[in-house]
Amino acid sequence: SGGVAASDVDGDGDIDLLFVGGDSEPNHLYQNQGDGTFIDVAADVGLDIVNWASGPAFGDIDGDGDLDLFIGAIDDLVFLFENRLNEVEASFVDITADSGITVSNAVSSTFFDYDGDGYLDLFVTHWGTKRQPGEDTETVWRNNGNYTFENRSIETGVASGLLEADTDWSFTMSFSDIDADGDGDLLMASDFETSQVLLNNGDGTFSNITDQDVIIDQAGMGSAIGDFDNDGDMDWFVTSIYNLDINGELFGNRLYRNEGEGVFTDVTDDSATADGSWGWGACAADFDNDTRIDLAHVNGWRERPDKDYVTDRARLFRNIGESSIQFDERSTESGFDDQGQGRGIACFDAERDGDIDIVISNINNDGVVFYRNETDTSNHYLAIRLIATGMNAFGVGAHITVTTNDSSQVRELGGTNNFVSHNPFEVHFGLGAATRADVTVRWPNGETTMLTAVDADQLLTINQE
Repeated sequence: SGGVAASDVDGDGDIDLLFVGGDSEPNHLYQNQGDGTFIDVAADVGLDIVNWASGPAFGDIDGDGDLDLFIGAIDDLVFLFENRLNEVEASFVDITADSGITVSNAVSSTFFDYDGDGYLDLFVTHWGTKRQPGEDTETVWRNNGNYTFENRSIETGVASGLLEADTDWSFTMSFSDIDADGDGDLLMASDFETSQVLLNNGDGTFSNITDQDVIIDQAGMGSAIGDFDNDGDMDWFVTSIYNLDINGELFGNRLYRNEGEGVFTDVTDDSATADGSWGWGACAADFDNDTRIDLAHVNGWRERPDKDYVTDRARLFRNIGESSIQFDERSTESGFDDQGQGRGIACFDAERDGDIDIVISNINNDGVVFYRNETDTSNHYLAIRLIATGMNAFGVGAHITVTTNDSSQVRELGGTNNFVSHNPFEVHFGLGAATRADVTVRWPNGETTMLTAVDADQLLTINQE
């Protein structure tokens, strides 16, 4: 599989899974039956295409309240589908030809409204694509609001950093408001020491503020964003390659702590997250509902038999820090120990029992593996979905704060990519022993909604008034 996208595709309240099949088999859309079991309905809804697919992304491109779909591809045709499951077609309809999207070699993709006009725009990475100096990168596709998109990579400034080399090594793009000014900044995990931090200027352009003394991941691949120290701002985890036995040393994953206003420091060594083998997709979630965000990522590489990249296990880093960022690697103890060639990963509550499960997509013949969370804990949780006004119906880019007597936590909704994969458009908070919480939503348009004394242990839907 070239990735997995987790979303409530049919709008029935539970999370469905789209796996792209590569060149040998069709895509699979697994419809959640409401209890964490799934049925493949791809053929029924027009998604059983066969291409060298990669990096699928759901997003509501027309503001009608359902999730449309972009499917990237490696040197093959990409697809843009409009969701018409609730219309006469009762299927996804291919609208690629009229969309204006002419991307080639699309590895990962992400939908986000970067310019604040209410429409979700499309961002695409192109690992390994060679270009001539000044040639456009086909990275930023602005949504015109009429089912068409236009390439704005150069105009936004995103292309400038990619054009400094003759090869585009970008793998994973994610958005996060790292400077707390209300718009989404761009964090780009890229191979060969080319990861970047691009600050949103608020006028439809970005400025490259990458501090190359700090952003030092050598082979940036996957990405996970979360407030790992619960200090109110978003930190950034990047997967990479760990091998201290070779010349020059590959020093592995990097964890960058946000010091405020988008200034990062590298806290990898103190956090004990460097050794992830040959890392790929990653996700951040509170797997034990103890109020601290944990990390999980997959790994593997078959072409280096001199190191145990072939059968090395996946990683689960349990957050054990209080005010600092510190993790304990618990893959063996937790049972999250797949030894396949992992690439994609998604974290979500499959059966609505209040804890976060994990699904991974492996390449070759290693297949899909689903890990049900059976952590024995009395901790409580609160899951939140949003219904926003305007065209950004799912509230992508919203900033959500949940406060109890014991903790204050923040999450951002959507706009992130794990590497060829993404989580659903909802947020999950572990509350520890707390049974009630206050909730504050800062919507993408800057408006605020506040709720007090919300009961724990539920999926809460908040409407923007």
